[in-house]
Amino acid sequence: MRELLSVLLILWGSVTFAEETRPVPLVGAIRWDAWTGGRVTEQVERTLGPLKYHERLPWFAEVINDQTVKIDGSRTGVMDQEIDFAVAAGLDYWAFLVYPEASPMSVALKHYLQSPKRSQIRFCLILHNTLNAKDDQWPGERDRAVALLKEPGYQKVLDGRPLVYAFAGKAFPFVRFSEFLAAARKEGANPYCVYMGWNPASDFERVTKTGFHAVSAYAKSGEQDQFTNLAASVENDWLKAAQAGVPYVPLVTTGWDKRPRQDHPVSWETNDSYHAQKVFPSQATPAEISAHLGCAVSFVKVNPRICEVNAIIIYAWNEHDEGGWLAPTRGSDGKPDTSRIDATRKILRTRRIP
Repeated sequence: MRELLSVLLILWGSVTFAEETRPVPLVGAIRWDAWTGGRVTEQVERTLGPLKYHERLPWFAEVINDQTVKIDGSRTGVMDQEIDFAVAAGLDYWAFLVYPEASPMSVALKHYLQSPKRSQIRFCLILHNTLNAKDDQWPGERDRAVALLKEPGYQKVLDGRPLVYAFAGKAFPFVRFSEFLAAARKEGANPYCVYMGWNPASDFERVTKTGFHAVSAYAKSGEQDQFTNLAASVENDWLKAAQAGVPYVPLVTTGWDKRPRQDHPVSWETNDSYHAQKVFPSQATPAEISAHLGCAVSFVKVNPRICEVNAIIIYAWNEHDEGGWLAPTRGSDGKPDTSRIDATRKILRTRRIP
């Protein structure tokens, strides 16, 4: 597959825009911040509690015994260290999955905004829970999201447009998304909006008239037995986008293995189909992640017509119990295992935050 991809990158790449003259793509990673307290943290402490899953634990987790862990990402200093790790990985931005302001799931974003190191990595929003806020919360959450677009360090593309992702659900709230866009434009922002779906061509046809400018994906599931096959499936989606000629932000995956949630089901996924799944991809090696990311960088460079914002999104920074992470884990010696960010740095070593 990777050999075929290399050929097709050349065939579909722009002949008028030499790869070596295009800036290195912006590379960001999704943040799902379930590690800072509350009901969700209590549940993911159970999913990662068994000894067989301890190698997935965030670097700041504590092991109580072979069945019990404590995860507290709200502690002083955790965010500053996370920023250091992200810079070491070569990332340009984090894409925060935004939750209501009062939710414990918003603590990490709050800590990022308060960090004296925040200027070292930019940020942007993934709208999903915001758009699905309760009716009485919606006006305030809409205005909060718009205000965040104007924060220093917000990731901009195409000469100053705030980059916004929106996670696709079964029934996407297009009316609320339109209200968000109207509120943003009223405040002088003109966001570049990327719909995170499943199939590039059909997704773009569905959303192109509703205020979205490009398509991408949040994650990729599958019943492959090897990570390399999962990565090949993701790369095939890139080729579908190139074939269709749709504006695109390629997804890079770091894995998908939800067996911790099979063993200890979480309340927000009680009926999901993965509960019956028997085979999951193998855990990615740092070298496999590096190779996959390298293919994505090449794809963006030689496909400027569809990759107009010159960006990549990685699943994920910290989806530890769902199987996709770049952030260091807790090593067997209790110290951070940085092997994954060491691997991405080899691909992104020339990256600098201006």
